[in-house]
Amino acid sequence: MHNLKTDSDFSFKKENRIKSKNAFQIVYKTGRSVVDSMSVMYVLANDEKNIKIGFAVGKKMGNAVMREFFRHRRSELKDSIHIIWVARKKLIAADIYTYDRIFMRLAKRAGILK
Repeated sequence: MHNLKTDSDFSFKKENRIKSKNAFQIVYKTGRSVVDSMSVMYVLANDEKNIKIGFAVGKKMGNAVMREFFRHRRSELKDSIHIIWVARKKLIAADIYTYDRIFMRLAKRAGILK
């Protein structure tokens, strides 16, 4: 028998979200960035004990896929960081494996992997 997961098993908690325009701007202006042809990752160290992430994507693409990779990879990231992951148009046509590869490559280059 399969173990079915509920929506709550994949929740993206409020304490892990960067939502306000001001919070995004702080990370953009004072964080450092790593870039590739499909996306940009901005990273800012902070004093909090958790990781916060925000996504900047077009409405056509939405950010559900990006959130999914963060949920699955969060345990591999260092604590006390804020991340903004900005998708470029090329990422819209990418498959899920490409999303994962891009996220992990940028995280490694940003030095935020454990």
